[in-house]
Amino acid sequence: MASIERRGDSWRVVWRHDGQKRYTTWPAEEYANEAKAIVEGHRGRITADRVYADMGVPTGDTDSPVDNSPTLREWCKEWLPSKTRISPGTRERYEQQLRDRIYPAFGDTPLSQITPVAIGTWLNELRGTMSQKTVTRYYSLLHTALTAAVRHGHIAVNPCHGTDFVRDQRADDDTGEHHAVYLTPRDFELLRAQFPKRWHPLLDCIVETGMRWSEVTALAAKHLVPATASAGPRLQVWRAWKEAGGKRYLGTTKGRAKRVVPVGTDLHAALAKLVNDAHPDTLVFRDDDGQALDYDRMYDRVWKPALLRARLCPVHPPVGEGERLEGATGRCRDYGGTTWAGEPCGARVATNTTRCAAHYGPRVGAVSDCDCPNVLHCAPSWHDLRHTYAAWLFSDPRMTPLAISRLLGHQQLATTSEIYGDLMPQAIDAAVDAVADARKAGRQA
Repeated sequence: MASIERRGDSWRVVWRHDGQKRYTTWPAEEYANEAKAIVEGHRGRITADRVYADMGVPTGDTDSPVDNSPTLREWCKEWLPSKTRISPGTRERYEQQLRDRIYPAFGDTPLSQITPVAIGTWLNELRGTMSQKTVTRYYSLLHTALTAAVRHGHIAVNPCHGTDFVRDQRADDDTGEHHAVYLTPRDFELLRAQFPKRWHPLLDCIVETGMRWSEVTALAAKHLVPATASAGPRLQVWRAWKEAGGKRYLGTTKGRAKRVVPVGTDLHAALAKLVNDAHPDTLVFRDDDGQALDYDRMYDRVWKPALLRARLCPVHPPVGEGERLEGATGRCRDYGGTTWAGEPCGARVATNTTRCAAHYGPRVGAVSDCDCPNVLHCAPSWHDLRHTYAAWLFSDPRMTPLAISRLLGHQQLATTSEIYGDLMPQAIDAAVDAVADARKAGRQA
């Protein structure tokens, strides 16, 4: 019913009451034996405070037994450096997460005093300032650290198990945080046409392989596998760019999931042409200096301008602000003009218009709002090309979820299901037909 555990220079009496694990800590084994007898005398139906009181040690008294378990901060500083299967970038990210959110909440709390209630309260506080996906990352790190503490005997159970937290989900909104943009084949061609031809192989490679940005920009000549008598051309997705200490380096792919992705002969030929006769380590996609492509620079200088052009209609340009007005004078605000922040604009109007020069005409980045078929009506990102690849695969009845999961480099099929569950309507709709067929067969028997 109750047991005694040796904890360094102290002894702990452990039992269960009201479905929860209870314990008291004592400086000598003889005290622990007395406390154990009290617990068993009550058949385990007693709280830790009552045990201390029966032993003559009131709760809160300065002579209360000292909890010798390390604080979370002390434990993490011992545990994190011992992890061997994480990259330098991941270790650095964990340290940052601990400093930013976990240490302020639990850093100076002994491991044995971290409760499910405290963890649940902390998670709800985080939800007020960040996405559920980010909250899950903090929870996962705390859960991992406390699981290791259990394994090393610092605590009996992981208090995270006492919460009702579900990764990437809220109790009142189980929709997760996935907001992907799926391009139709026509959408992709409209977008692709607005890019300089130099970048067409990059776009084609992502949308035809589903590679992440960190993976496709790490692709080298040696990763291009030509066709053989038994198989078509392939790409080896074996590495990705990572970052640690503000510097980039080549490491393993996300989840350490190396994979080989089949590609069409046209794409393989286009990629091979970019590294023709080059050293095997030459990057397939590189900037003017031969260096790896930078995401932010490519997004600002290449992606955004092309996306804007794809969303502008030559027949229906974006609606502008202000209008022509002969003899107009005064300030922009006199005619309803506002700054980009929404405040009244005090600049003088441009000649014969009702707006200042900065606010006359379409706003920067404005797009057409017509329904013309030759205009792109969504705003995807580089990563949405990967989502588009997944959507195209799921639309083909020849592809199975398991095959798609492996092509995407997911370690578990559950990950694919969580992210792309909205792309599997065929299986759900088929359930109605399956049940109907079963009922029909039963009536005919």
